[in-house]
Amino acid sequence: MDPILSAAIGISTFLVIRGREKKDMTAILIAVNLFVYSLTSNLAEAYESILIEWGNSLLNAESNPITLITSMFLHVNIIHILLNMYALYIFGSMLEKGLGPRRFLTIYMASGIAGNLLSLIVSLLTNSISIGVGASGAILGLFGFIMAYEYRITGRLGFSSILAAIFVLAGGFMPNVDVSAHVGGFATGLAYGLISMRPSRYGVEY
Repeated sequence: MDPILSAAIGISTFLVIRGREKKDMTAILIAVNLFVYSLTSNLAEAYESILIEWGNSLLNAESNPITLITSMFLHVNIIHILLNMYALYIFGSMLEKGLGPRRFLTIYMASGIAGNLLSLIVSLLTNSISIGVGASGAILGLFGFIMAYEYRITGRLGFSSILAAIFVLAGGFMPNVDVSAHVGGFATGLAYGLISMRPSRYGVEY
């Protein structure tokens, strides 16, 4: 077995075990993403045939709707997955401690699926065929929830949050990036946070 592949599988296994022991859903999600990438790539970049078959697209949505979920665990290349897993670690570690693993996972999956659905709708309206992969929509949903949390607790958004939101969403307008999935995921997390959270639950009165 390739030593790098062996190391990737070893790290993924360690993170899964650690996640199960500590009920750390963030670690489990990172492990699953790394494991899937190790199986669907040559480590430098993913196999194109797999991205086409299991990515999010109008063609797959009809014949294989599970791709709404599988696409969330596929990544184009090593840079793509490393950046996404770093962001997942930052936002996930921050959110899961306060929400618990189940609610955290609900936000993550709902945001990713909603982002993929919006991407399909835009593709349908624009009569275009594209393939979307990656955890970005789900991760941006976590960020959207964090912004909602800040707003519900303080009554305003800090400059750092606004600047970060602009930076993150602007990145979606780079070439070969699924803007719709990013916006859909972010909006889902933001809406979920604004609707579900009550300041009184966190000791804040209004």
